[in-house]
Amino acid sequence: MFSTKSFLAAAGLAAMAAATSASAEETVIRFSNWLPPTYPLTTDVFVPWAEKLAEETEGRVRVEFVSGLGSPQSHFDLVRNGVADMAFSVHAYNADRFPLIMGVELPFLAPDSRSASIAAWRTYEAFFADANEYRGVELVSLWTTGPANVFTNETEISSLEDMQGLKVRVAGGIAKDIAERLEMVPVFAPATEAYEMISRGVADGIFFPTESAYNFRLGPALGYGLKIPNGLYFSSQYLFMNPRVWDRLSEEDQAILRRLGGEYLAAFAAEMWDQQDVLGESEMDAGGTAFTVAEGALMESLAGELAVFEQRWIEAAAEQGVDGEAALAYFREQVESLN
Repeated sequence: MFSTKSFLAAAGLAAMAAATSASAEETVIRFSNWLPPTYPLTTDVFVPWAEKLAEETEGRVRVEFVSGLGSPQSHFDLVRNGVADMAFSVHAYNADRFPLIMGVELPFLAPDSRSASIAAWRTYEAFFADANEYRGVELVSLWTTGPANVFTNETEISSLEDMQGLKVRVAGGIAKDIAERLEMVPVFAPATEAYEMISRGVADGIFFPTESAYNFRLGPALGYGLKIPNGLYFSSQYLFMNPRVWDRLSEEDQAILRRLGGEYLAAFAAEMWDQQDVLGESEMDAGGTAFTVAEGALMESLAGELAVFEQRWIEAAAEQGVDGEAALAYFREQVESLN
């Protein structure tokens, strides 16, 4: 005869088994975040996105943020090798790995982060995905900042001649190439050191989206901001995770992560970038940075000098088996439709 005592014991065992099963299904993703914890990409994008992921998976997948486990440039390898489960990085930090996606950083492509970011994701899916540039990791999403501009400490730029010989801080990649093409002197340093470099005269200025110039508190060192319509270039970025961690997720949770990645996260990040560009210009203008817009002869000269980069990228894309002209045409179509 099955007694009440036996029934309660069995129920207790069942509850323990259910709890153990639920615990076993929970996946904690360790996100190595090298950005400052107060930076808008952390506070306004990554944190709320992680909260939404936990909510959508009913707690089965949680993101745990840890301080950067290495330099920003090392994070692709840190995630690939399993030192971290997830990370964010900038394509230009490892530009040689990403010859195709670097096409979304070309000059004069889009007026804002939203159109550039969504177009970048769609172009990746349509033209670049098969090339597997992210081999070794699982790509979650990619996006771009807003348009990059030219900021200087003492020199107001009204012609290409005004740029020649100026020392300008760049992160590498196409920003370095553009500086050299314009006969400027690229200076390499982390963004966190830019203020000291410019204020001490080690650099005369910086290529940066307005958001970054503001959030890295460079305003007091910058007398002038030259806004480049549709961007001097764009900085593209990506979120990625270790494939073994990805494989541990259930099919249901993988589907949720795909839905919350891709174009969804690209648009979410872009909203922050665009808002911060507007805020940054307002605050820097109030602080004494004089903004002007490149136009007329200056803009024509810039376009003529920098056209070479599009052709170079088309040739590099052809070496990867991709029709670069078609990819850029598609990108521009997406930007136009989004605007």
